[in-house]
Amino acid sequence: MNKRIVIKIGSGSLLAGYAATVQIGEEGSPPQVEIPARLPSAADIPALYQQWQQAYWQLGLSYRLEAQGGVTNVSDVSDIAQCRVMSAQLRDRLSSWLNGEDFRPIREKILEQLSPKDTARVLLQTQDLLLQRLPWYDLHIFQRYRNAEVGICLPYYQRVNYQGSRSAKVRVLAVLGESTGLDTQIDCTLLTQLPDADVHFLHAPSVEGFNQRLWDEQGWDILFFAGHSKSRVNCVANSKEASGEIQLNATETLTIPQLKHALSKAIDRGLNTAIFNSCDGLGLAADLADLYIPQVLVMREPVPDKVAHAFLQNFLSSFSAGTPFYLAVREAREKLQGLEARFPCATWLPVIVQNLAETPPTWRSLQGKGDRRQINRPHTVKSVDLPLPKRGGWKVAVATGLACAAAVLCGRTLGALESLELKAYDYFLRSRPTEPIDDRLLIITNTATDIAARPTGDNRSLSDETLSELLTRLDALNPQLIGLDVYRDGAAHSSKLAQQMAETDNLITICKAADHTVEVPAISRPAEVTNLERVGASDFVTDAGDDVVRRHLLAFSPPVDSDCQAGTAMSTLIALRYLKEAHDISEGKADYIGQARLPFLRHASFGGYRNTADVSGTQILLNYRMLHNPSETGCGGVEETPADCISVGRFLSMSLLDLRSRFENKVVLIGTTDNSYGDPWRTPYTQVASFDRQVPGVFLQAQMISQLVSAALGERSLIGSWAEWQEGVWIAVWVLLGGGVGLSVGLQKFGLRVLLAEGLLLAVCWLLLVKGSVWVPWVPSAIALPTAAIATKGLVKSRSKSRATSGVNAL
Repeated sequence: MNKRIVIKIGSGSLLAGYAATVQIGEEGSPPQVEIPARLPSAADIPALYQQWQQAYWQLGLSYRLEAQGGVTNVSDVSDIAQCRVMSAQLRDRLSSWLNGEDFRPIREKILEQLSPKDTARVLLQTQDLLLQRLPWYDLHIFQRYRNAEVGICLPYYQRVNYQGSRSAKVRVLAVLGESTGLDTQIDCTLLTQLPDADVHFLHAPSVEGFNQRLWDEQGWDILFFAGHSKSRVNCVANSKEASGEIQLNATETLTIPQLKHALSKAIDRGLNTAIFNSCDGLGLAADLADLYIPQVLVMREPVPDKVAHAFLQNFLSSFSAGTPFYLAVREAREKLQGLEARFPCATWLPVIVQNLAETPPTWRSLQGKGDRRQINRPHTVKSVDLPLPKRGGWKVAVATGLACAAAVLCGRTLGALESLELKAYDYFLRSRPTEPIDDRLLIITNTATDIAARPTGDNRSLSDETLSELLTRLDALNPQLIGLDVYRDGAAHSSKLAQQMAETDNLITICKAADHTVEVPAISRPAEVTNLERVGASDFVTDAGDDVVRRHLLAFSPPVDSDCQAGTAMSTLIALRYLKEAHDISEGKADYIGQARLPFLRHASFGGYRNTADVSGTQILLNYRMLHNPSETGCGGVEETPADCISVGRFLSMSLLDLRSRFENKVVLIGTTDNSYGDPWRTPYTQVASFDRQVPGVFLQAQMISQLVSAALGERSLIGSWAEWQEGVWIAVWVLLGGGVGLSVGLQKFGLRVLLAEGLLLAVCWLLLVKGSVWVPWVPSAIALPTAAIATKGLVKSRSKSRATSGVNAL
């Protein structure tokens, strides 16, 4: 965190208004700015909140509030709609409240001092229980800061004087309380998957057993609770006191004051964070704040079991991977939006209650280690110490190095190194860290099993009846866009399908342009789709030497006589439309998409390509997204799958209720994955030349869509390269380093120094691609460096012998 904003709401009430102050400063330093203002009266907000709360409770969901005997209720559609209406009214009223003239000094000071790119904590300091429950982070003034999260803090606080050392692993005391009607086993599983963690479980413990474990002399870093809980508070009546209780087992409940001494000792011994993945936890947080625990993560209102699991999984995954605490909470909270079709206002529930005197932890700091954020901090490497050259030897090193550099550059320009450079590029891609799936996309795969179960009777992989049934069900699931990556170059036999193809406005279809250079005929668009804005080209570009897809064709000019006149690739068409409809991002400058500048391949010398690549049309490199565990996606374990998959048969057999949360507002691609239908491709990850190991085209379409959308939203970078003169300077620098090694060390250390320099070169090139998304010339530098070192060493040795011989002759 680099900024901290504290909004202090002082004495007053919603009926009369509040005194307010904002303090803004760098994290860890005293505030540099303080501005007073007021919050005007808003006497209607308590009623609006109460109406929303009543609508939320009437959803009838299975909350972690009290034992319900295992009954899971399903919300009525009208109840969900009513809850959404009430939440919108409350949010709009809060926005207009903060936009009032009285609050303007604070609002403008935040806008002045905080850039949208800043990382920040926004802390609302108030003891008013209703203000603590309001969804502040859903307001526009805070939403514009993508790297900021809003927390709650109380007017009283005190630094915890923990002087001990932490264990190498994060110690977690996980209490799984009374779980009637809940599935706390999922919470248990998620905790056991934490890296570098020592998790101790208490299953439905007694008060005495819980108390004993808190006194553990080794101390705890995190206290976790899952089960039933509730707060005793009447915030609408403006009560100034709150408390909470948890259900430990079938017969015993527990309040925080009942464990005051044990908890105080645990905090003294290093307890840093309490996480209550249970209902209505603000009362529990208030009780713990009295003990000055650094921070507590709770749910504002009753929370459904599914929402609690999703939040916990996403928070733990992000936080344990090194994401700062507040940003991990925000990321996990915002991911709950995908569940709001069934669980409205899910993103309102999680909240941090912060001890203002403390700084939030990182996963590494809970292990007693320094905070190394690899995402934001550039990697540094130690340079090789070289003795100073003697008697003009440096001139030999420079001359030899430049000669070697010239020779390598000449060979590179002629294309002699291209094959090696492409293989090295593939290796760097394969060695990159894995990533999570792109949950904006979902792929419906038409597998060999589906084709056998639903034969078409012709050479098509997907029958009219099956496709019509797919479109009917998708229409009910409300996806954002549907991409049909299946050729349909004739009229539909079914009148129903013909009408669906013609009238489904969010359906994007494909055609294939003719390629006269290799006598490949065109494949026309579906006859029913007359709007060319709904037709994209399916064409990919491959490298001539090995037929590998390393590039992403965005657009091109099809031959005038081609039956396919789509000049924009399907992936580009879908990505641009999704960005416009889902994120209000329209096409801007010709070389930009959203926030990202497009590094076009404008000529055949780009990165490792040397005058052999066909760069016609508009192309960029394809930055593949490789998953943590492809086998969990349902896509057959294919590495090149960037999203989740569901087969045609499974999709058609599942209920719409079970499918809705997976499909709503998603980009859905439909494609055939049976390679016998002629759409397999080789990628940098295809290390076995077997036809069966090649990748279906629909997965590459997903990669390309994910690449463009992620880049436009600033989530992932596109891969570019340097200008040719910059690459020449880069190679020359490493060649000169090689010459310096050859000049400066004796034969005993020569080989070791060359290996160290080569290792340094490899590490820097890998980091520049992985962290900087720049393809720099490793192979030419790796060849030229030892060549210059050996040549320089040989010349220096030759000159030494020559001088020695001259001296003998003179005697």
